Amino acid sequence: MRILLVTAALLGVAAPAKADEESHAPLAQKAGWIDVVATAYVGDGLRFNNPYRLATVLGADARSLSRTALYADVGAAALLGDPARLAHGLSLRMSMSVEGVSQTVLTPAYLVLHRWGSWGAFGRAGPTLVLTPDTTWGLEGAAGALFFPLAGVGLSAELVGDVVYGAGTRDVAVATYPVLSAQAGVWLSWEAMP
Repeated sequence: MRILLVTAALLGVAAPAKADEESHAPLAQKAGWIDVVATAYVGDGLRFNNPYRLATVLGADARSLSRTALYADVGAAALLGDPARLAHGLSLRMSMSVEGVSQTVLTPAYLVLHRWGSWGAFGRAGPTLVLTPDTTWGLEGAAGALFFPLAGVGLSAELVGDVVYGAGTRDVAVATYPVLSAQAGVWLSWEAMP
């Protein structure tokens, strides 16, 4: 028996693990882990450049800092890999204003996730497409935190930064509109492991 184990070790063949030796450690790799996610958020933000048509001007005039419209954000994502290390995937988000000027924004993005038991952190980045009222595009990056009080049901908060290219003004041919938003909501997770 000892000769078989030595031969298997030399050939790189792993001996079968005993049931009580199966790893349940927090840093155990979860090869083949798949996570399908649905998200729903409510958020608000600040617009830093030329914020005409916004509900609340926070500075002296319409060119100063303003609050964006309150919005709802829904999305879906798929992740692969080991969340105790890094899981990678793609997400698709759609944001819709719920006050002021009607606006719809679609954001496909690369998504990365790390988990520590019931806690997690994630980041995403990708292009953002403004569909209404005027079609334009930009870039979006976000970082967020997760807490799972129940298996598969998480509470989430996210900080989102956007730079969107818009219609020109008398001063600038192509204007850029930086926006910083915060949103909170739920993260519903369906995990599958082999």
